[in-house]
Amino acid sequence: MVLNWEGGPPMRAARIVKYGAPDDLVVEQVPRPAAGAGEALVQVRAAAVNPVDVANLAGKVRVANGPAAEPPRTAGRDYAGIVVDGPESVRGLEVWGTSGGLGVSRPGTQAEYLVVPADTVRRKPENLSFAEAAAVGVSHSAAFLGLARRADVQAGETVLVTGASGAVGRAAADIAHWRGARVIGADLRLAEDLAVDLAIDSSKVDLVTTVRVATDGAGVDVALDTVGGALFGPVLDTLGHGGRSAVIASLGNPVAELNVLELYRNERTVFGVNTLDLTLAGAAEILDVLRRGFESGALRAPRVTTYPLEEARTAYQAVLAGAAGAKVVLLPW
Repeated sequence: MVLNWEGGPPMRAARIVKYGAPDDLVVEQVPRPAAGAGEALVQVRAAAVNPVDVANLAGKVRVANGPAAEPPRTAGRDYAGIVVDGPESVRGLEVWGTSGGLGVSRPGTQAEYLVVPADTVRRKPENLSFAEAAAVGVSHSAAFLGLARRADVQAGETVLVTGASGAVGRAAADIAHWRGARVIGADLRLAEDLAVDLAIDSSKVDLVTTVRVATDGAGVDVALDTVGGALFGPVLDTLGHGGRSAVIASLGNPVAELNVLELYRNERTVFGVNTLDLTLAGAAEILDVLRRGFESGALRAPRVTTYPLEEARTAYQAVLAGAAGAKVVLLPW
């Protein structure tokens, strides 16, 4: 893809000009991209700021096909907006999108305009605002990939979600319920408004023992581990025979202990989930499914906190400090 970065009208964008902390992020004017053949120009009405965006700013992110593009580049992976140029079939649509490549190997979403392949834009849910739609991408894609694509959660099964108070945890609870599963949510700082069947404050009780008691000793069928690290082994210990665990992160130490004997004797399976390897086309397929969930009421709108684009540094600092389950979203317009 070739972007027109020369001579176009200016637009504002949050830019990674060097790797570092939120204070190193720069909001500046750059030439607006133009849509080429088979491409869509999206006026970005909202763009989420995710923990991975903070890691991207720090230079800690890469995609499957190689390292990130060198700075300067526009940040951001999630967006919602309006197609203002491109094929007639998509022009004027209110759309949403996400991808590992956005903001990493290609220009990102935290700008007034974005160019993407026209066949990857998807209509956003009618009942979500632009800010809510932009908040879905990374968190709900991670939860969907882990629970639906990897672990293949079935109706009647029991799912454990760690980090249940966070954005991915909340998305996972909704998706698991949508698929007919029972949900146990665990967190060190347990929010009071979680939509789970059983909430476990893992700062006060032993996770494995509590899950075993809650499942009459059988263990859970599926776990979505949004924490990893020291919790990786205990989460596997909550699984019953033939249980499946999907892990999307490893906070703190990336090296964890694993009881291999228990793993193979109980025929358990561990899946890794990395949304950075999700292509725009792959993300579009997932968003089509999620749109049906939101429009039917099976999935709830994400909680959002919004900032104008000019306050991108403050928004990044809020994510770094922890957003308590709410998604931080930039509004370029």
